[in-house]
Amino acid sequence: MAKDFDFKRDVVDLSFVKPVLIDFWADWCGPCKMLGPVLDELYREDNGKWELVKIDTEEYQEIASYFKIQSIPHCKLIYEGKIADEFSGAQTKAVVRKFIDKNMALLLADDVEPTDEYFLEIMSNQKSIPDPKFMQELKNFVESSPDHQQALVALAKHEVFYEPEKALLRINMGEDKKELNELKEDFEVVKEFMATEFDLKSQNGVLLDQIKINLLAGETQLAIQQIIESVTKDINNMNGLARRLGIALFHIWGSQADITKENRKLFDMAIW
Repeated sequence: MAKDFDFKRDVVDLSFVKPVLIDFWADWCGPCKMLGPVLDELYREDNGKWELVKIDTEEYQEIASYFKIQSIPHCKLIYEGKIADEFSGAQTKAVVRKFIDKNMALLLADDVEPTDEYFLEIMSNQKSIPDPKFMQELKNFVESSPDHQQALVALAKHEVFYEPEKALLRINMGEDKKELNELKEDFEVVKEFMATEFDLKSQNGVLLDQIKINLLAGETQLAIQQIIESVTKDINNMNGLARRLGIALFHIWGSQADITKENRKLFDMAIW
């Protein structure tokens, strides 16, 4: 904490601009050292949507006494000069994320929504579709900004591999009906593929099963290579499922994705 820390200026006054999360801690406290990095990481992820202030209870005993801090770590969320919520103990990142997102949605509902710039920053971290870890980041964003159309679609593109019905329902709520109807057709193909149990006694069945495994593991390059191999062996196998899946994946990934640029021509050559 800066030496010129002023509680009124850095907490109370600032809380009328945006929520302030106070982390009451002490150097001797083991759980505090576990929670501290979690708060730091979440603060960086949220890019200034709220402020993090760490108060050493040994150095600022009067402030700790005023807030009746009996055990640490203890966090209090201050908004517009009042305590909005609080929690105690060294919680996991998932628990604290839920705490923050819930309160941001409530406190900022009529004020500040996550910006498109913040959404684009999140999307810059997307490496492949599907990716369960990245999907969770999108879920967190959507929870705090449920009407963000681009985020809803981006989330559904990951979600369809794991929970296709939820993904289909999500895009049904979108506004661009033409685009979403086209995407719905692709989702239906992915849903069919992911639900199919393949004949592991056949060579193509084993190959299709490996495609499913690799997609869920985020090994998309290997998966598309295997799709090309499958359609080359038998383009009409299972009503052309591998061919239809390949087309759906390229639509979901988008024409500007590296994986599309690197593989679409090879795929097209295989199906013609």
